[in-house]
Amino acid sequence: MKTTEFARRAMTVWALAFASPALAQDVQVTSYLDRTTVGLNEQFVLSVEISGSNATASQDPKLPDMSGFAQFLGSGSSQQIQIVNRQTTVSTTLQYRFLATREGTFEIGSVEVMVGGRKFTTDPVTLEVTATAGAQPTPGGTPARPPPRPDDATGIAAEDLFLRATASKQRVYENEPVIVEYKIYTVVPVTSYSLVRQPGTAGFWVEDFELPASPQTSTEVLNGRRYTVATLKKAALFPTGSGTRTVDPMAIETEVRARTRSQDPFDDFFGRSSLFGRSVSKVIASQPLRIEVLPLPSEGRPDDFSGLVGSLSVSGAADKTRVETNEAVTYRLEIAGTGNLRTLPEPAIDFPGDFEVYPPDTSERISREGNRVSGRRTFEWVIIPRAPGIKTVPRVAFTYFDPRTNSYATASADAVEIEVTGDPVLAPITAARGRGAIRTLRDDIRFIQTEPTSFRPVRRSVFQEPGFWAVFLLPLVALGGAVGYRRHQDRLTGDIAYARDRRATRVAKKRLAKARSYARSETHKEFYRETNSALLGFLGDRLNLPEAGMVQDDARQQLQDRGVSGDSIDRYFSCLAECDQKLFSPSSGDTVEMKALLGQTEDAMAALDRELARKR
Repeated sequence: MKTTEFARRAMTVWALAFASPALAQDVQVTSYLDRTTVGLNEQFVLSVEISGSNATASQDPKLPDMSGFAQFLGSGSSQQIQIVNRQTTVSTTLQYRFLATREGTFEIGSVEVMVGGRKFTTDPVTLEVTATAGAQPTPGGTPARPPPRPDDATGIAAEDLFLRATASKQRVYENEPVIVEYKIYTVVPVTSYSLVRQPGTAGFWVEDFELPASPQTSTEVLNGRRYTVATLKKAALFPTGSGTRTVDPMAIETEVRARTRSQDPFDDFFGRSSLFGRSVSKVIASQPLRIEVLPLPSEGRPDDFSGLVGSLSVSGAADKTRVETNEAVTYRLEIAGTGNLRTLPEPAIDFPGDFEVYPPDTSERISREGNRVSGRRTFEWVIIPRAPGIKTVPRVAFTYFDPRTNSYATASADAVEIEVTGDPVLAPITAARGRGAIRTLRDDIRFIQTEPTSFRPVRRSVFQEPGFWAVFLLPLVALGGAVGYRRHQDRLTGDIAYARDRRATRVAKKRLAKARSYARSETHKEFYRETNSALLGFLGDRLNLPEAGMVQDDARQQLQDRGVSGDSIDRYFSCLAECDQKLFSPSSGDTVEMKALLGQTEDAMAALDRELARKR
């Protein structure tokens, strides 16, 4: 009996010692593509399959660099369990969706996966990206309809559901607006959608159009097929420089009610097959748009060119044209037209020298209707004449470029004459800046003190009084502070990188606070989306990189160039990878995992902030 008990314990110890290597030995890891040939600007899926008794990766797989020919869209996972002869086999499939961005034949390198403490490496696979496999481009810059091809794992063909981006123009001048619309076309029932990737708009000033909270649907016939269509996003893009500019794709994840076939042959006859519908997720992306931006002509460009491209009208008037000296007058200048009116500078008006002029109040009203951005911008000055006579507010002119005539034009407001009567103002006045806040002191003499005072003997010099030095040095300290504050404000206005760096921590804390509220309410998707935005936004602000479409390899290289330690970089990007995995994973985790990730994110962000601060 003792021998049997000893043998049983020995077998237990042996099993504990060698179970992990044995489980790792029967694990198989492979990678494959859903298609080996895709069209330019079409999606493809790289799958990593882990199968065996313990098919769970201890960390995220390390994917090869594919940025030269593909753009990452999102990821997902699935798992299957099979029991044969009391032996359990688990198969986990990790799917990574990409968009092909360059023609050619490319080798996708090996994928490294850690399972049970052992590293597995897959064989490389080959992808061919061709122009003929995709749809032919249309004047809008996107295919009118994707070509038919076999259904993917969702069972939904590409021609049944796609996202289309259209541009109002393909060739524009600098600062000339391009209206871009993103529409979803479908013949299958879409129950909901969520944004996966915002379109990249680097090099553009963006004015978004207001759309209804619930997209309005309509029907449209495209290439002989009727679709249900809804506009998901509409924006006016103003290019800030010349050259060929690219608007990167927008991607969304849709929930589709896919119809499945029943095994009962009478279900179709009685119309019951719809009861067997299932909800599936499918990620769709638009095509990138390429806009050719022409430089503004140098010939005939005036020195006072305002930079606006569009059309303008200018009007100016005073609320009173006959006043007495020391009486306030409001001069109003209104600029109306089309184009990017927000960028118009404040006009420099040469008011008469005997006018006291207060800074203008500025207001604007921008309208986005149809396929145009228009509006008006108003400046109001409070001016006070100090001497009598006929005073003239000079003509105010704005020069703009009209793309309809390909020429420069000038819009101007006529000069305004103001008749001032009364006596010249010799006594000083007390005035507060702002409209309606001017008050004149009309007393001839304002005594400082009218009551008799008492005198006391001076025991020591005034220079020995601490109060004297405090009062004496206070203006110098205030002046130094004002100069420093002004330089800080000027730098915030003129140095975008400096402004983004200064706001990085404040914006990140707000986003993390919002993510913490999502964690408490167990809103999983919103938590991981907000945490991911905080990480990308903080990194983009500190490195002056665009948050949308950020290439993580470039960001990692910049951090290394600035002397940030490899441990801090790995911790930061590990948090990013976990957010991305959880965001597209079918199981979003629990509250404990979210709080743990939030703590790791705050620590990684603080460590990165400290190291970057030391390297300034």
